[in-house]
Amino acid sequence: MKKFINIFIILLVLAAIIVLGVIIYRYSQYQANSNAAIEVVAQIEKEFEEISETDQKVEAEYKGYKVVGIIEIPKINIKYPILNQTNDDAMQYSITKFSGGDVNSIGNFVVAGHNYLDGSMFGKVKQLEIGDEIKLTDLYNNTITYEIFDIYSVDPNDTSILEGVDENSQEVTLITCTKGHVERLITKAREIKTK
Repeated sequence: MKKFINIFIILLVLAAIIVLGVIIYRYSQYQANSNAAIEVVAQIEKEFEEISETDQKVEAEYKGYKVVGIIEIPKINIKYPILNQTNDDAMQYSITKFSGGDVNSIGNFVVAGHNYLDGSMFGKVKQLEIGDEIKLTDLYNNTITYEIFDIYSVDPNDTSILEGVDENSQEVTLITCTKGHVERLITKAREIKTK
């Protein structure tokens, strides 16, 4: 019996070590992807400085995906490139365009990002509140600031989030998972009009 208990304890310790190793590996992957995405933003911003006198568009790629813009959320200290398509592969690397036209165009620009436990990507979006700001920069270096006006959760199959509240305004909608991937946390923001 004592031999069985010792074997059981050894197996538990081994299982704990394996689980811990997997967690550390995943965390390091999230951090590596996040850091690489931040470097892409820095490269784009450097190119903006170099072409600041012209109306040239910066062309950028990251991990084989075209970059369509930059998202910045000052309150939660994130700044990532927005990749041109949403799929499992692209979402590992950065925030992705889910729906809508071009960055900062009229309509509802919808982006998706993983809710990583380490706080990268959209891992801190749950800390946002109505009135907080989201900034989108297109590849011509035009930045528009949006103010959050609604935050709620929906079923993953709810497509109503793709619709804009006002067809004539510029909106941005953030999508991320919540509650063990059972629901989606939706954060909606509208362009702040300058007076």
